[in-house]
Amino acid sequence: MTFDLAKLINLVLAVAALSLYIIGSRRFYLDRRPFLRFLVAAIMVDGLTAALASSGVTPTTKLPYSDFVPWQSKLFVTHVILASIGFFGFVGVTTAVAIKGVHRSYPRLRVVQYRWLLPIWLVGEGIALVTSMGKIFFRVRLYDYL
Repeated sequence: MTFDLAKLINLVLAVAALSLYIIGSRRFYLDRRPFLRFLVAAIMVDGLTAALASSGVTPTTKLPYSDFVPWQSKLFVTHVILASIGFFGFVGVTTAVAIKGVHRSYPRLRVVQYRWLLPIWLVGEGIALVTSMGKIFFRVRLYDYL
């Protein structure tokens, strides 16, 4: 098993986005500043990761039969839908807080983003990470089976 730079970049960016979302969400939920920096950084890293992965710049590995986007896979569609809901939800939350100000209370928004948005994004991103690990370590793309 060879480990090239593209695989490493993809995994590092995904773990960085995951960490930043968790830290930023927890800080926002508990009203501990600075939370907005973490959320903005998470959105930027997540967007970069998605753009690089979807364009094929950072594939986790090249498999001979996986040169297509697996839109027929329910697992892939679930990943795309949940990760997109989480990403755009965080963009909305972050934009609203940046416009209205970080010193407001946002009681409902804090609960929604922490108890709903974050878990939705985590499941979507978790599917991608598990699938990437399967491709890297076992040379199997789970999207072809589920």
